[in-house]
Amino acid sequence: MRPMRHLCAAGVLLVLSGCLLGPDYKRPEVPLPADFNTGYTVSGVKNDTPSSGVSVKQDWWTLFEDQTLSELVERARVENADLQIALGRLAQAEAIARQAGAALYPSLNMTGSATRASTGTSVSPSGVGLQTNTSQLGLVTSYELDVWGRVRRNIESATALATASTYERDSVALTVSALVSNTYMRLRSLDAQIMVVSHSVQTRADTLRVAQAKLDGGLVSPIDVNQALAARSASQATLSELKRQRAIAQNQLGILTGKLDLKLQPLDLRSLPLPPVPPAGIPSTILESRPDINRVEQELSAANARIGVATANFFPTISLTGVLGSQTVDFSAFLSGRSAVWSASIGLLQPIFSGGALQARLDFARAQQQEVLGNYVKVVRGAFGEVSDALVSVSQTLETEQFLLQQVKAATKAQELAALRYEAGYVDYLNVLEAQRAANEANLAFVINRSLRLQAGVDLFKALGGGWTVGQ
Repeated sequence: MRPMRHLCAAGVLLVLSGCLLGPDYKRPEVPLPADFNTGYTVSGVKNDTPSSGVSVKQDWWTLFEDQTLSELVERARVENADLQIALGRLAQAEAIARQAGAALYPSLNMTGSATRASTGTSVSPSGVGLQTNTSQLGLVTSYELDVWGRVRRNIESATALATASTYERDSVALTVSALVSNTYMRLRSLDAQIMVVSHSVQTRADTLRVAQAKLDGGLVSPIDVNQALAARSASQATLSELKRQRAIAQNQLGILTGKLDLKLQPLDLRSLPLPPVPPAGIPSTILESRPDINRVEQELSAANARIGVATANFFPTISLTGVLGSQTVDFSAFLSGRSAVWSASIGLLQPIFSGGALQARLDFARAQQQEVLGNYVKVVRGAFGEVSDALVSVSQTLETEQFLLQQVKAATKAQELAALRYEAGYVDYLNVLEAQRAANEANLAFVINRSLRLQAGVDLFKALGGGWTVGQ
């Protein structure tokens, strides 16, 4: 009957080891609209945005068809310091997960010692001092029976945090890619603005020469020359400021990519192709591909598992310990059967009174889970808002560009006519000055809006987690 009792006890422990205390994780419901309102249809305005039926790859920055941009992003995804920090944190989280997983297996340690001891004559019954030699070598193993699932919940938490670190790395990579792309777009916008203002400086210099010639001929007063000189100087001051801003943008790109001596040749932003947009009625479930949402969900899963760990602390801890080795006072008999020693034991530790510490740990774990749950809801709602904002920006900058294009054409024609009429003596210089100002502002507004449109495309790629595919 004794073996049968042992077998039954082992069966009970095996059944109990399948228990998992604490709540099992379930993704919380965050009510969202079924899809996004893209708002691409603009009444009376032609939409020349590339077809929305294409599939966008994760290397979405290549859609701008700019080799320099692609090289900068690829370099940043390797050299950026924030990414290196994220990789270090990921390695730490993975090591902690492996450490937690080791608790599923018994620990095995080897112990050994050799002792030589002497007993003085005053404590010896025979009055003769004794010397003894003791040698021992053994293997010690211990194992905690995971009856209540404390170890498994701890592994669940550590594994979820390691997965969260993976998504954090992906989120940082996406953020860095978008930051490099937007900074590059801003730099190219400054290149285009510099070209526009440089042309304005040249135009005003030409007008200044005409005004000077007319003054020399006694056809106008010195007021025209001074106004022309002031207008040219104002454009030159604007040009100087734009060059300063470009140099700073170039330095920022150098820091992001780890190439501190970065030098980029000027390129007109207006030569860059426009990226595609997602199909109309894109479902809100596309947000599930965002790494930051996946990260915070894994953090929520980890917090949920920690409730199970804290709950299991109220129940007994059952551990098995075994020793197998050799111990002798005669080294010659060290490895003989006479020196063999062994022991096997089972231990139980049941908390009785902790002054409320165990309950406080459980309350803390529940409060942590509630905090992370709130953060999850916040991130999901924020992600929906980011996509909606980016879609609005894409749509409205598209509409604005159509009107600005008309303004540029009209203002440029008016400037040309005003210069010809002034040279012919039909209008005064104020007409020329106003026409030049309007043309300059129209061209700058068009360039800035094109930059905003391209940056809105970058923001949309980022908000969608990097891209989309047909059928999503």
